[in-house]
Amino acid sequence: MQSRRRRFRAWLIYLRRPIREYLPLFGGLVLLLLLGGVAFYGLYDKRELSFAEAMFVTFGLILGEPTVDWPENPLLEVFYYLLPILGLVVVLDGIVRFSYYVFRRDEMSREWVSAMANTMSNHVILYGLGKVGFRILQQLVALKQQVVVIEKDPQCPNFAYARNHGVPVRVGNGREEGILEDVNVRQAASVICCTSDDLANLELAMDARKLCPDIRVVLRMYDQELAEKIRETMNIPLAFSTAMLSAPLFATASFDRSVINAFYVDGRLLVVARVTVEPGSKLAGMKVEELVRGFQLVVISQRRGPNTLFHPPLEGAIEAGDVLTYECDPLTLKDIHTLNRAGASALAESR
Repeated sequence: MQSRRRRFRAWLIYLRRPIREYLPLFGGLVLLLLLGGVAFYGLYDKRELSFAEAMFVTFGLILGEPTVDWPENPLLEVFYYLLPILGLVVVLDGIVRFSYYVFRRDEMSREWVSAMANTMSNHVILYGLGKVGFRILQQLVALKQQVVVIEKDPQCPNFAYARNHGVPVRVGNGREEGILEDVNVRQAASVICCTSDDLANLELAMDARKLCPDIRVVLRMYDQELAEKIRETMNIPLAFSTAMLSAPLFATASFDRSVINAFYVDGRLLVVARVTVEPGSKLAGMKVEELVRGFQLVVISQRRGPNTLFHPPLEGAIEAGDVLTYECDPLTLKDIHTLNRAGASALAESR
C-alpha cells in the first residue's frame, strides 16, 4: 500500500512537466474556441446559433468535422479553412505528444526517477550497482530502507533486481550536473559511494556534502592510505578500503577456523566466533553471565538443537552441544578455546 501511494504521488509530480510544457497549447485551444464561438455567434447568417452551439461548431472545425453549412461571411470562411489546419498541425500533435509522454513512461527516465525520489525523505542514495553495490542494495532492501540508485552503465545486469523491488535507478555519471538534485539529495539521510573508481566516489561525496553539509557519507576506497587521509582531513569517518575491511578477517580466520568475522573498533581488533561446546568442556554448566563477565565478551546467539536464541538471558545455562556465537578480542578467543578443549580432553583421558 505504501508503494502504491508513493507511485501515485510520483505520478502527480511526473505530470507537472508535460502539463507545464503543454499548458500554453491548451490555453491557446481554449482561446481559439472562445474566439471562434464569438465569431460564429455574432456573424453566422444561415441560422441563429447559441453561444454554446457556436463553440461546438468551432470545436468541430478544429477536428476537421464541420457541423453547419458553409457561411457567407468572409471571416467565417477563413475560419473554415484555417481551423482544421491548426487542429491538425498544432492541437492534435500536442495531444499525441502529451499522451505519448504519459502512457509511454520509461521508469529509467530522468523525469520518473526524479519524481520517485521526490516522494522520499531520509532515504539512502547508492552510487554504483556493481557487485558490491548490488550486495549493499540487497541489504538495504532487506532492512526496508528507501533507496535511490545512481549507475552509469545503462546495460547493468542488476537493474532487474532494483526494478522488481521498486527501487528507482538514475542512469548517469556521478559528475553529471544536476544528478544529485534528481535523486533528492537535500532530503536524503546518507549517500553510499561504492563504485570501483576512487576519484568518482570521492567527487560525488564532496558534491553531496556541498549541497547538504550534514549528510552521512559512506565511502568505498581501493587505496587504503587515501581512505585514512580522507577520514582524518575531510570529516568522512566512514571511508573504507577493501584491504582494510578484509585484512582482519583473512588474518584471524587463517589461524582460527571458528572466526566468522573480524573488524576494528577504536583501534581494537574484535572477532566474531562460533564455538561448539564440547562434551566435558568447562564451559558446560556455566551461566551465560559467568562467560560474559569473566571474559568481557558479548554473546550474540546460543543455538541448542534446531532452536537459536539471540542475545540469550544472562541467567541461562550453557550445555554441552550448544553452539555459541560471541564477540571478543583474539586473545580472549584463545582462552575460551583452551577452557573448552581442556575440559573435554580431561574427560576423554578419564575414560
